[in-house]
Amino acid sequence: MNEKQRNRLMMLASASSLGTTAFLLVLKAIAFIGTGSVAVLSSLFDSIQDFMTAMINMVAIHQAIQPADKLHRFGHGKAQGIGCLLQAFVISVSSVLLMIESILHLIRAEKVDRIDLGVWVAVLSVLLTVALVAFQNYVIRRTKSLSIKADRAHYAGDSLMNIGVLISLLATKYLGWTWLDGVFGILVSIYLFYSVWRVMQEACAMLMDHELSIEIRNDVRQLALSVPFVKNVSSLRTREGGNKQFVQFNVQFDGDIALQIAHEQLDAIEQAIVTKYPDMEVIIHAEPFDESKQKKGVKK
Repeated sequence: MNEKQRNRLMMLASASSLGTTAFLLVLKAIAFIGTGSVAVLSSLFDSIQDFMTAMINMVAIHQAIQPADKLHRFGHGKAQGIGCLLQAFVISVSSVLLMIESILHLIRAEKVDRIDLGVWVAVLSVLLTVALVAFQNYVIRRTKSLSIKADRAHYAGDSLMNIGVLISLLATKYLGWTWLDGVFGILVSIYLFYSVWRVMQEACAMLMDHELSIEIRNDVRQLALSVPFVKNVSSLRTREGGNKQFVQFNVQFDGDIALQIAHEQLDAIEQAIVTKYPDMEVIIHAEPFDESKQKKGVKK
């Protein structure tokens, strides 16, 4: 699969996510108006979150496939981090509103109407979400996209949430456990708060140029050292910007090596790294071997 086909498939997966979420959002809004169920409302709030996430992912993927320009030499990947912070704000507001509504529902012991409507919406939500996750699995296998992988993990969790809504509605209908509806709403609001925390952590890590994992950094260093004539690797620095990973380091050669040979070795290092990490951009500086820098490699 070439880069153009890969980009098209990622955009198709992102559009599918957005379209599915928009349809479920409208469907759940109708179901909540008809039933008054807090469980359905909690699922509606989660769909609002999904819709925001799908929009952010679509913009992020669109930006990620654009080439760097004169004003953005490292690309536009950090737009995803800014979008994630906006998403976190929306989810926080939704969580507070859902918590308030769930508590009021418990206090008032409100009855759930037209439960059958909510049940059918919950079943349809499960089927559509499972189908979307299956398609995302296919796209991930073909493109290795980190954005789609993160989106897939979120919708896999949504499948369980929709099953929870279904259980809550059936328990209310057949067992008369009206309190379960409000309790489920409170649990979902807590889950949304947890989601906010995770989103903010990821966004801040990206915007603050958090280092890649020690495993990746050590792997990059070993790939560089595996190329002939390389004596040492020092000053290794990494960061992540959206769908792109950036790594830069110094490579030390013998002082008497020819410039042409050194250049060829730098190309070989870059090729070895990019072959294993296709989304990684590599910046390498060559310098004469210095014994004092031999131990300055990867730091935890």
